[in-house]
Amino acid sequence: MMALVDTELAFSVLLGREQGLVEQILADIALGTFVSGNRLVTAQLAERYGTGVNPVREALKQLEGEGFVTSQKNSGARVASFEYTSMRDLFEILQLLEPYFMAWFVDHYSDENVAQLDQLLQQMRGLTANDRVGFLHLDNLFHWEMYRHHYNKSALKIWKTKRLMLLAMHGNLAVSRTRIEHSIGEHQQIIDALRAGKGAQSVQALALHLSSSEDYWSKLIR
Repeated sequence: MMALVDTELAFSVLLGREQGLVEQILADIALGTFVSGNRLVTAQLAERYGTGVNPVREALKQLEGEGFVTSQKNSGARVASFEYTSMRDLFEILQLLEPYFMAWFVDHYSDENVAQLDQLLQQMRGLTANDRVGFLHLDNLFHWEMYRHHYNKSALKIWKTKRLMLLAMHGNLAVSRTRIEHSIGEHQQIIDALRAGKGAQSVQALALHLSSSEDYWSKLIR
């Protein structure tokens, strides 16, 4: 079995150099470092992220506007309790973006790309049963391998942010071993279609994977 992945690596794909303080806080929520109801103390966050209190205040204000943080006069900022409708909206955005990326990928991928996807899938299979962080890391890498070549960098940046936001909503929820196994099988279907040169089928397999993921998390967050 593979060792647990360093938590700093889990969102390395989503936290590129262009990402800022908001995304770093979201990543910590996604990792379960901060969960619903936790206080977000400005001075402590500034120390954690190596920045000043003013940038932290601005980041928290933005996160409040996006529904990830609540702020009350007497208790300060806290991680919000997430609603099903917010998660649904994010899934719908990703279900538009990811097939768009994939439709381009199926016309441009190489044998090396497929080999890389297969290697990532084998690493998923080798994870220990409780390695949620490792699975998230490899899952991010798998999707990124298919999308990173796309010419529309603005759309890719939106995808990174929205995927990170979605993962933040799941930060304090466990991923069952059954769901991981189903997800691995769905990834395998994508690879099989690519190897067979069936581009449309691989896009359909991706759409099914996204739909299955939404169904799983919807049952937990409702």
